[in-house]
Amino acid sequence: MNLHFGISENVEISLLNSGLFNTTYKLDLHSLERELILRVGPVNREYLLNYEQNLMEAECYVYDLLSKNQIPCPVVLATDFSKRSIPRDYMITQYIDSTPLSDESLPNEAKCHIYEQAGKWTSEIHKISGPKFGRVSEILRGEGHDNWGQFLTAHISEIGEKSLFFKVLDRNIVNRITHVFENIRDIFTSVTVPRLIHADLWAGNVLVHSSNNANYELAAIIDADRAIFGDIDLEFANPWMINDSFLKGYGEYIDEPNRQLKLEAYKLIYSFIDTFVWKVQYQNENEHENHKLQTIEILKSLECRAL
Repeated sequence: MNLHFGISENVEISLLNSGLFNTTYKLDLHSLERELILRVGPVNREYLLNYEQNLMEAECYVYDLLSKNQIPCPVVLATDFSKRSIPRDYMITQYIDSTPLSDESLPNEAKCHIYEQAGKWTSEIHKISGPKFGRVSEILRGEGHDNWGQFLTAHISEIGEKSLFFKVLDRNIVNRITHVFENIRDIFTSVTVPRLIHADLWAGNVLVHSSNNANYELAAIIDADRAIFGDIDLEFANPWMINDSFLKGYGEYIDEPNRQLKLEAYKLIYSFIDTFVWKVQYQNENEHENHKLQTIEILKSLECRAL
């Protein structure tokens, strides 16, 4: 605290959550009557996919873009990616007095309202364009791609190599996933502008503020570290957030030929990544098997449609 805020008093620290990627603390600075959030980056970096190596830096970059466009998000106060102070990246943000949309205590009518607001703000996010196609974390390292299909090919290859290394899936399945994307690569040529996509939208990443349990409003969209510049349909293939209220808030969306095939392909990517995550990063064999089966089912369907 002395480094960033010039105070040396004891700070009251509360652990909010601890996971593979980030550990989050609430900091109470009593002398300043101020509450902050400290997020500390991952330790077990050997289990990360390549694009996950500098997620916190990407998250700060995205928050800067969102704030410049008046999209509600955390306010970043301090960062350190040098690993000199501690051997991990960290960021400090303002504390947001809120409840996640995933909280079961929120009334259903409030949830519908918040989902609608989330759809509206997601539409604003998608209006932001980037210099290249790819994960923001990769673009910040100068590794962006000139077209969307090129990024997808590289992304699938990376996940496949890691999956083979950690024995997540056998080579036959990985080869089939690679092959099916090669067969449908022409459908991605219609994506010519790299649009900003959150790529990890779910109710837990939407914060809700209320006044005396009334007047519920969206307080912030958080955890934007996996953001991508690419096809906004990748957001709509998200299995965790899209519902009628969200779509109402998002507004009119122009459909296009092959959209359903694209959505199926993007669902395969989500499931492919989840299969890796549950096996390697969370070491949950039951969930790994469930997502493995799901990946194979989506792959079979996509193979039939791509013939």
